[in-house]
Amino acid sequence: MNPVAAIALLALRQTLRSRVVLALLALLLTAAFLLPLAIRHDGTPEGLIRLHLTYSLGIAGFLLSLVTLWAGCAAISKEADDNTLQLVLVKPVPRLHVWLGKWSALLVLNALLLALAGGAAAAGLHAQLRRGGFDPAALDRARLTALAALDTIHSPLPDIEADVRADFESWRARNGIPPGVREDALLDSLRRARLARLYSIPPGESNTWTFPPPPSLPAHWFVQFRCDASVPGAARMEATLDLDGFGAPVSRDFLVTPGVQQMLLFTNPPAPDTASSAAPLAVTFRNHGTHGATLFFEPGDGLVLRHPHGTFAANYLRALLLMFLRLALFAAIGVTLGTLFSMPVAAFLGLVLMLVLQLSGFIRAAAQADRQTFVANVAAFGQAGHAHDANSADSPAPSLAARALANALFCAYRGTWLALRPLLDYRAPDDLAAAARIPPGDVARALLQQGLLLPAFLALLSTAVLKKREWALPQLS
Repeated sequence: MNPVAAIALLALRQTLRSRVVLALLALLLTAAFLLPLAIRHDGTPEGLIRLHLTYSLGIAGFLLSLVTLWAGCAAISKEADDNTLQLVLVKPVPRLHVWLGKWSALLVLNALLLALAGGAAAAGLHAQLRRGGFDPAALDRARLTALAALDTIHSPLPDIEADVRADFESWRARNGIPPGVREDALLDSLRRARLARLYSIPPGESNTWTFPPPPSLPAHWFVQFRCDASVPGAARMEATLDLDGFGAPVSRDFLVTPGVQQMLLFTNPPAPDTASSAAPLAVTFRNHGTHGATLFFEPGDGLVLRHPHGTFAANYLRALLLMFLRLALFAAIGVTLGTLFSMPVAAFLGLVLMLVLQLSGFIRAAAQADRQTFVANVAAFGQAGHAHDANSADSPAPSLAARALANALFCAYRGTWLALRPLLDYRAPDDLAAAARIPPGDVARALLQQGLLLPAFLALLSTAVLKKREWALPQLS
């Protein structure tokens, strides 16, 4: 038998004998079947679908990641502590085969558990939809909106740099710039203020979003939007959406719910084979009614177009593949940590990694911030005894030590983000719950990075350590 397969089979047998696998399987089935039953949804099939996908797959991914990392750490380090690894290393087995065998065993185990968890989550979801007593029309809409793979088209932001520069020169001409305010900070403030004006709709007025034409016009379109209102609790926020460029103008009246994401389905456009897709698509949002409230939209994401592209089953399979490839990288990291360190140290470092991943949103935002702005704000915040504004000249200049510490923090955040980016940018369950289409290119990139390149680098590193590290010989009685 091939040495890699023999080592993998032996490691898989040892793992399957462990009660940890049975406990993990019970937790996965609980997350797939029982947990969604214990949490109330909003009473719609869309809400039920999102609840099942978010909690079932999210918790299953977290449990599998944690156990995979722990099992990877124990794969080599525990055998070294028990003096059983040395019996393998004295045989004519390449060190690389030892690492590949341990890693392959974890891949097989994860594939089995992930298939069970994914199949159980899908079966539980369809069973709940059948027993939910939903209206057939609501189920048909859910199949288009939630049980779908939707592509999203964003409207490009307008070019406002010339206007922002003109506003800045106007402030400068009338000496309106406060002393000590940096030019880049003021330009950023003016840019955000102008965008806020462009994406606000006062009562009785309208705004038009222009979208690039898609390759073909689908039969169903969704206009998804979310806005806030200047009058909280207004009773009747009436609005109208006008769609143009879809083959025939379409108009629809509806009620706005501020602070809630809404999605309107349009089926009036003609069939794709008779519609022209050469012209840009335009969506006009008209704010009217008796509420007297101004509506505010987030630039770029406040109003988007979505349309079906592919099936839910294919999208679900791509999400599971992304989860499996992420687990493959966790397995490689765990086996490498177990090669470099003893079991307690490797397990501790694995726990630190999981804690860092829970702060992925904060780390991503800090790492992608402008270095100068980050350092100025953090250094000013660190000045004891003052409430500072980093853009004001009235605040004392931060000390050299505060600026050095701020630079060190920025480098730490940026380095962590760059080193763990394949793990920090993971969004498969969230995209699936939001019915966002997962492109096949994302799966291909994950296969290259998380399934091949990064594990290959970790395998070579572990092989070098296995060759150079001195191992204590087992005590013979």
